[in-house]
Amino acid sequence: YDLYKEAHTPWEWHKQLFDKAKEVGIILFSTPFDETAVDLLESLDCPIYKIASFEIVHLPLIKYVAKTKKPMIMSTGMANLAEIEEAVKVAMENGCKDLTLLHCISAYPARIEDSNLATMIDLKKRFPGIKVGLSDHSLGTVVAVTAVALGAEVIEKHFVISRKDKAVDSAFSLEPDELKR
Repeated sequence: YDLYKEAHTPWEWHKQLFDKAKEVGIILFSTPFDETAVDLLESLDCPIYKIASFEIVHLPLIKYVAKTKKPMIMSTGMANLAEIEEAVKVAMENGCKDLTLLHCISAYPARIEDSNLATMIDLKKRFPGIKVGLSDHSLGTVVAVTAVALGAEVIEKHFVISRKDKAVDSAFSLEPDELKR
C-alpha cells in the first residue's frame, strides 16, 4: 500500500496525460490496480491494459479488464506457473483476444545474472498464440536487447528524465540517452 501510495499516478492527471498523448501521437495506457481504475481508464478510451506482477493473482481484476475486450499485457514476476495459467485462462475466457505475457524478475534493480530469459521461450511454448516479452528492471539495456534476440515482442523498461529527481524507480530506470540506445 505504501509503495502504491507513493508511486501511483494521481487520478486527476490522467485526462490531461491522455489528451496530450493523443495530441502528439503517442499511445498511452495504464496499469489499473482495481476495478474503479479500469472504469476511469475506460472513460478515457484507454487502448490497452497492463496487469502488474503483484496483480496477476487478482483474478477479479483480470476478468474485469478482459471484459473490455482490449489487448492486455500481464507481467508474471510475482506468479508461479499455476498462477500464470489461471490468469491466462481467466483473461481468455472473459473476452481477451490479444494477450502478452511479460517475463519479469521482481527485483529492483534486477541482477543481470538472474534474468533467466529462457523463461520467455518456455512461456511461448506453454501458451501458443500468446505473445511474450520482458518487463526488465535490470540496469542498462543488455537484458532487453538479449530478450529481443530471443523473440521478445514487447519490452518494458522504466524511464526517468533524470535519476537525480529521485523518483521511486530512479535507481533502475533508463535516462533519455540510454533509452535512445
